[in-house]
Amino acid sequence: MAYTDIISLSEAKNYLRIDINNTSDDTQITMMINSALRYVEKYTNHILFARSKDFLLIDGCVRVYDFPINSVTSPTDFERTDKPTYSIFETNASETTLVLNVGYSLASDIPNELIEFAYYMISLYYNEGKEGQNTADVKIPEWAKSSIDHYRRYII
Repeated sequence: MAYTDIISLSEAKNYLRIDINNTSDDTQITMMINSALRYVEKYTNHILFARSKDFLLIDGCVRVYDFPINSVTSPTDFERTDKPTYSIFETNASETTLVLNVGYSLASDIPNELIEFAYYMISLYYNEGKEGQNTADVKIPEWAKSSIDHYRRYII
């Protein structure tokens, strides 16, 4: 799966009210889809499509903030403790890396608020970008971020 399997180019263009036959901005809109969904992942630690990730074990322990956790690839002997915003993995194995499969397996399982926020980001990128502004420089309003704050997985 890829980000464009979550929000397709045609869905983004429909949201932006762009004629589907107008292909002049397709490359930029695709980049905006990727940027918006990557931002959602980094901001919340909700991984939007399943993939394998490595986590460094320090003294046989690691805190994993990524969600959802689908399976453990290695090591196979571990103890998992789930907390409200993270999971702790501990092992006595000699490995220095924990390999997990994390992320939503189906786009339909992703919370709607995260998708709606991504659409808002795409709109913001598209409309601000018309002024020649880099998407990295686009300011996201605090009220918009607060709409997905309850999905954030981190320690304060």
